Order: sequence, then structure tokens, then C-alpha cells
Amino acid sequence: MKISKKVWFDSIGVGLFTLVYSLMMTGGGLWMGSAAFIAVSYFFGAGFPKDKIWNILVSFALGIGWGLIAFYFLHISFMSGLIGSSIMFGIMTFIVLFLQGTIMKFTIVPAWLIAWGTTMLILSNITIHSWGLFVFQLYLSMLLGIFVIGYASDYFKQLMLRYFPEEKENQDHK
Repeated sequence: MKISKKVWFDSIGVGLFTLVYSLMMTGGGLWMGSAAFIAVSYFFGAGFPKDKIWNILVSFALGIGWGLIAFYFLHISFMSGLIGSSIMFGIMTFIVLFLQGTIMKFTIVPAWLIAWGTTMLILSNITIHSWGLFVFQLYLSMLLGIFVIGYASDYFKQLMLRYFPEEKENQDHK
């Protein structure tokens, strides 16, 4: 089995810049590494749409805000039970889709929902001592995931392919 250089360079680049991100995260005291991996996984899964990066980043920010709103509502006694929270999540999801389909067409629903879910997951497992710092660290982790792991590994792959291009398939062999 012949493995293309693109696969090699993609794999090396993502592995290398995941290592770089991990060192930055640990050295900088960012403890939300999972948010970076979720963000960059969405970005890779969406086909690495560089032309939509600002839409995705705005949608991530809205998702974090949506997670904070949902977390607040879940601390209201009548909304914290099964029926109340189900209704609240249904209405909030409806609003996301409605806004994206009407006045906020620039948003990307999966990115918004992924950030919302990531925020809720983290909030349900820790105690927040500084809300401003929490939001800053969460968004920064998502940005670093996309730019350090995503963009840097893509740049690495492009650079390597420029210096070590794929061999052209010989058209005489069929």
C-alpha cells in the first residue's frame, strides 16, 4: 500500500502542532484543551473552510454565550427539572435555528451548537470562580485549536508539499 505524501504531511503536521498546542496550553495554564480539540475537529470535519473562519468564530462565541444563558436558566428551580429543562433546551435550539435562517445568516448552526454543548459540558463539571476569565480561556482555547493545530498544520503540509511534491502517476501504466 502506497501512502501519499499528503497523508504523511497531514499526519505529521497535526501531530506536531497538537504537541505545540499542548505545550502552550500547559505552559500558559489553559486547562480547557478539550475545547481546542472539539473546535479544530469541527473545523477539519467541515472541510477546513478557510472562507468561513469568521462565521465559525462568531458562531463559537454565540455558542459560549448560549451555554452561559442555559447554565443560568438551569439554576432557576422550575427550569432545572426534566420538563422545564427540556422545554428550555427546545426553545433555545429553535431560536438558534430561527436566527440563523432569518437575521443571522452569517452564523453556522453546527459551530454554534458545538460551542454551546462544550460550554455546558465544562460548566457542569467545575466550579467557576471568575466568569470573565472562564469565557476568555474557553474562547482562547477554541481559537488556539483552530489556528495552532488547524492552520499551522495546514501551512506545514503545504510547505512540505512545495519542497517534496507528490510524484506524478505515470499515465503509461494502466
